[in-house]
Amino acid sequence: MKKIILFLSIAFSFAACNIDDDGPGISYTYVEILDATLPAYFIVDEEYEIDITYDIGSDCNTFSSFEYNGRPHQEHDSIFEFYVNAIVSYDPNNVANCTDTGLIKTTNWTENFKLNSDQYEVIRFNFLSGTNTDHTAKYLTRDILVGEPEDTPEETTE
Repeated sequence: MKKIILFLSIAFSFAACNIDDDGPGISYTYVEILDATLPAYFIVDEEYEIDITYDIGSDCNTFSSFEYNGRPHQEHDSIFEFYVNAIVSYDPNNVANCTDTGLIKTTNWTENFKLNSDQYEVIRFNFLSGTNTDHTAKYLTRDILVGEPEDTPEETTE
């Protein structure tokens, strides 16, 4: 009985390996964010839609996700920064209808954003928009004020 179990476990381990599959897997890459539509200001506990337009690269790519994180600004404690990256995937095993002729697509994405604190005066969004010649990240930066702007009194003429 022990020999049968040993033989079956060895047989299953060889059957699980497919040595014919040496093709590449799905790859992910960042793409350029072209524009972002944001409100003029954020009010605490309100929810906002943020439209992000990005270049998908070609019709061989599929939008995967947005990667974003936030942190307080290093020098100004009144600013909170978000860094946003758009990610697409490419599956070389699924290219039956794919024609990589340099076709560029731009798609909008909406994320619901809710600010939970008025601890910061400015929310700074840094959208990855490419790389510089020295291969450092280049960002499209938008600063959004926190709190409704004060109404300016109308000028009176006497």
